[in-house]
Amino acid sequence: MDVIVATEPMDYEIRGMYRFATLREDAGLAEAVRDQWPENPRMLMIAAEPENDTYTENLAMDLATAFVKADLPVGEVRVLQRETADVAAQLIAGADVLVLADGEGEDADDKRAAFFGELDMSTLLEGVKEGALVIALSEAARDAIR
Repeated sequence: MDVIVATEPMDYEIRGMYRFATLREDAGLAEAVRDQWPENPRMLMIAAEPENDTYTENLAMDLATAFVKADLPVGEVRVLQRETADVAAQLIAGADVLVLADGEGEDADDKRAAFFGELDMSTLLEGVKEGALVIALSEAARDAIR
């Protein structure tokens, strides 16, 4: 499975109490996926820290917004975290774009490894649909599925 690594792919603009995410051109993510981007894909963000719902959900929405601003439409956004782990196989099988989140804590890599182990991620990833894009927001996230 090919994995596109895009470390820190977004910039944020703060206006008042709102923040707006855009894809960083120098990160190259938009160009790396543009030719393969499905029409109105289901995007699944897979948590690095499964108990940190707010971080993962915000990251998923920010990235989806940034994709849309880059003329890469997103039809649906879902998050695989602790509370959705019981339907992990269905979420992964239904996703057109899978994003392996980075984490914000020092122990994010350990939490990701434990969560992926609980889910048996290597087996779940056998159910990824043909042509789905897999994006890792850090090298550690990519390495966690190898």
